[in-house]
Amino acid sequence: MEDVIGTEESKGFVGIVADHVGAMFHEKYKSQLGSDMASPEVIAHVLVDLKRRIGGQFSISSISPESIILKNYKCPFGTNVVGKTPLCNMTANVFGKIAATESGYAAVELNKTIANGDGHCHVVVHLRPLKERRDITHEYFGVSSNGY
Repeated sequence: MEDVIGTEESKGFVGIVADHVGAMFHEKYKSQLGSDMASPEVIAHVLVDLKRRIGGQFSISSISPESIILKNYKCPFGTNVVGKTPLCNMTANVFGKIAATESGYAAVELNKTIANGDGHCHVVVHLRPLKERRDITHEYFGVSSNGY
């Protein structure tokens, strides 16, 4: 797709698809977990479980009320993902959609990615607005009782 319509357009298309996919997965998990899904711990486990089910190998590095840090050593998109960075937006958008729907806000940083040739992924899901703006962050907004 990048070769035909370009990188930015590919990212936009993937973002639209991911928004719908994220909403669908959120509804599936929410129907099983109910109000328990709102905690950072449960959100983190949902994100890891979701990627495991599609062939990823994500694990939780840390969880706090402010952020969830995840690592991944196997891309669910396979070994040919290297050089296909718009696919990382699928992960960022799905994670952001699910986290923001539950917490009211999410910002996703893709610090390292397999697609970028880093050999693993290092993903930070911020659950509170950042004090300083970071260009590498994708922001998502939802409606939450937390006021964010």
